[in-house]
Amino acid sequence: MSISQVALFLTNGLLSINTSLLLIICVFFLIECIASRFARSCNENLDNWQNTQVSIIVPAHNEATVIGLTLDTLNSVLKPQDSLIVVADNCNDATAEIARAKGATVIERYDSENRGKGYALDYGIKFLKSQPPDVVIIIDADCTVHPNAIARLTESAIATQKPVQATYLMTTPKTSKSSKELLAEFAQLLRNLVLPLGLKRLGQSCSLKGTGMAFPWHIISKANLANGHIVEDLKLGLDLAIAGHRPIFCPEARVTSYFPQQSEAIKSQRTRWEHGHLQMIRTYLPILLK
Repeated sequence: MSISQVALFLTNGLLSINTSLLLIICVFFLIECIASRFARSCNENLDNWQNTQVSIIVPAHNEATVIGLTLDTLNSVLKPQDSLIVVADNCNDATAEIARAKGATVIERYDSENRGKGYALDYGIKFLKSQPPDVVIIIDADCTVHPNAIARLTESAIATQKPVQATYLMTTPKTSKSSKELLAEFAQLLRNLVLPLGLKRLGQSCSLKGTGMAFPWHIISKANLANGHIVEDLKLGLDLAIAGHRPIFCPEARVTSYFPQQSEAIKSQRTRWEHGHLQMIRTYLPILLK
């Protein structure tokens, strides 16, 4: 057999393997999509919402232009026993002042070495340890929290005693959108709504998305949050699943935000996500395969 024939044989073999893997992925994707049409509601017992103590943590790094609207929405759903905590993390703008003016409890963190959302969340959890709530909900400073989302997340976390992820969708703030922007929104819809719905119906857990997350106190208080990992939400979800606390999906709770508008920001965000996911695969795949 000649070298060219060997090369052709190996190439065909690799293509066959890749085709088989792609077929398996597509079949599983199809199963998830079909199952998503029959997913059960996450509503457990909304009456219990009034009896729980909830703390909402909003990590914020230089979010002065957007945080006011987010806090207005959250303030409108707080009960007397609830608390709204803004972690102003390494800010050099008016984030802290605006949050205080909106009535939030603001804790400021300055650390030039330990930077990142994970450290900010850890700071917020440590602040709550003197008076721990029943449930902690994490909302990013630039998000819109839709009606009843906080109540539904809380009820699901209390009823299941598991981490809960809301539907988190991103869109572009335009009425006229390019085909590229429409494709990005469609991909988000598949990844953050359709697939988690299918997994929920199949009795499987979902991944955490970084915002719209609810945790019973006994779970989040023991989590390892103090890290600067690029995809800290993915890491947290994997850590909790390994510890026996698999996150579940609550589709009725909805949180939305906008895609970055600058092309460089979009490219930078995509690159960070890709690198972060690859690092997670290298770190956690050996653990999950044990």
